[in-house]
Parts: sequence; structure tokens; C-alpha cells
Amino acid sequence: TMLKFVILISSVLFLSSRGANLPSWPKQFRWSYGGNTSGYNCISVNEPSDPHHWSDNKLCWEAGHTNPGIRWSYGGAIAGMRCTRIFEPSEPSNHHWADNYLCVPGDSPYDFVFSIHDKILGKGCIHMEEPSDPHAWSDNYLCASIGVGPSF
Repeated sequence: TMLKFVILISSVLFLSSRGANLPSWPKQFRWSYGGNTSGYNCISVNEPSDPHHWSDNKLCWEAGHTNPGIRWSYGGAIAGMRCTRIFEPSEPSNHHWADNYLCVPGDSPYDFVFSIHDKILGKGCIHMEEPSDPHAWSDNYLCASIGVGPSF
């Protein structure tokens, strides 16, 4: 029984060193189309070629949690990361959404999926919208497995 206890404690310490304080999806995340959100840390989600106010859009997670290492790219997938394409096909080609990606470290627990037509059954989703953009962003969602993030 002492050996089991030592193994248990070692496992807990290992897991906590790997980000046990990651934010839980989707409960501890928020989408903002109006800049930073009080009480949250955020990354910018911007496509500079789109004239419809994307410069203030943010994907945020509750402050006090480990930074999940999420990065945004409007110029293709980021090498060495696991990336999800964020593409709204209703956008005109000169708005350049075809090469936009949300990326996470390779060992991240977040398994993001982007939906252009409503929530995905069985996943936790947050509404990813920009009301000033007329090109079908009203029904787009960023989804992932519910509860992923914390190690315990």
C-alpha cells in the first residue's frame, strides 16, 4: 500500500506540472467581438484583410488559469503546432480567410473543431461571431470535447 501511495503522489505531481490548472472547455472560455474581457486573458483573432471589425475579436480564458498555449495565425498553420482551420466560405476571397488557423501545442488536450453551421452535437461550443460582418458569421462555433483542460 505504501508503494501505491508513492505512485499516486508521483502521478499527481507529474500531472500538476503539466498544466493541471488549464481552463476547462467551454465553461472557462469566452469569445469577444468587442476587445478584452475583464477577468480573462485573451489572444487576438484577426484577419487584417477583412474590413468588418475583426481587429478587436478575442478568444479568452479565465484569468488565474494556466495559459493554454493557444495561438492564432492569419497566414497558415503554425509549424510544430496542431491547428484547426477557421474558414467561413461565404467570405469573399479577397478577405483571405482560407489561411486562418487556431493552433495549440501538440500535447494540448483541446481538440478544436470549427463549425460554419451551428453547434456540433456532443461537443462544447462557443459562438464565434462578428455582428458587423455580413458574411454568415452569425452561426459559426468553435467546439471541443466538453471539460477538456484540467488534468483532474
